Amino acid sequence: MACAAYRAGEKVKDDRYEKTHDFTQKHNVLHTEIITPDGAPEWMRDREKLWNGVEAGEKRKDAQLAKEALLVLPRNLTIEEQRNVVRGFIRENVTSRGLVADYAIHSPEASDGQRNPHAHVMFTLRPVDGEGFGKKLTGYKNGGLDGVEFLQDMRLSYERLLNEASEKARLEIRFELVHERERLPERRKTISAKIEQPDRNTPVQIWHIEKRGESTTIGPARRRAEHLYQAGMAQQSYHLFSQLSYHASRVVDQVRDDLAHKYYEVMYGPEHAYPENATDHFKPWEHER
Repeated sequence: MACAAYRAGEKVKDDRYEKTHDFTQKHNVLHTEIITPDGAPEWMRDREKLWNGVEAGEKRKDAQLAKEALLVLPRNLTIEEQRNVVRGFIRENVTSRGLVADYAIHSPEASDGQRNPHAHVMFTLRPVDGEGFGKKLTGYKNGGLDGVEFLQDMRLSYERLLNEASEKARLEIRFELVHERERLPERRKTISAKIEQPDRNTPVQIWHIEKRGESTTIGPARRRAEHLYQAGMAQQSYHLFSQLSYHASRVVDQVRDDLAHKYYEVMYGPEHAYPENATDHFKPWEHER
């Protein structure tokens, strides 16, 4: 609630904690707007009702209520063009998933003395379902809001929208927000792939959470990956030792056979040492070639 009030520069009351957040004295707020998906009830367009409703739908006190995207806006665009870019971003990435977006455009002074226009886009984690909200879309798999795939989709979308707006305004500026390798579908990794083959090190934050007795999903996955890694290393070591033992025994057998043939050649002559071919000397190293 406080974050929504601060971003919009408004006065909002938090019903759960019976506290009023007043940021009406905040400057440099150029525009605020709430965008809802089609079919959403009218009360979701009211900022105070929206975020109180979001908070009322969560049982845990530490539940995550929303996510936020920070969009840097070009100075060369007008405020109307900036609004259109932000609206297009919300339409493609937020409301298309049934989520509600609350955004504000700020324009504080930058370090070079000019303006620093940017937009804060807060959006719900639960899609609109009838007169309320449905199940959270968070998670790392299947395009969840926590996945790298969702983040990359937003970056690609915003890059395209900026370039389209720049071209429409007849500006020579072009934006590249995504590395070239991330544009290739086969090179775009997701968190789900990392869960299937996660890193082996456990983050310090996860260690502290589990130390307090709370359960996590990353911790067991990392430990499982460590066990699989150790098992794989042990298996590789076994195969390597077996191969070394096999080749060592072959060398010993070849040396022993060669010494035996040499002994018979000296004692009884080549015809006894090499009965199959008395003229060709058996050379194991040439045979290997």
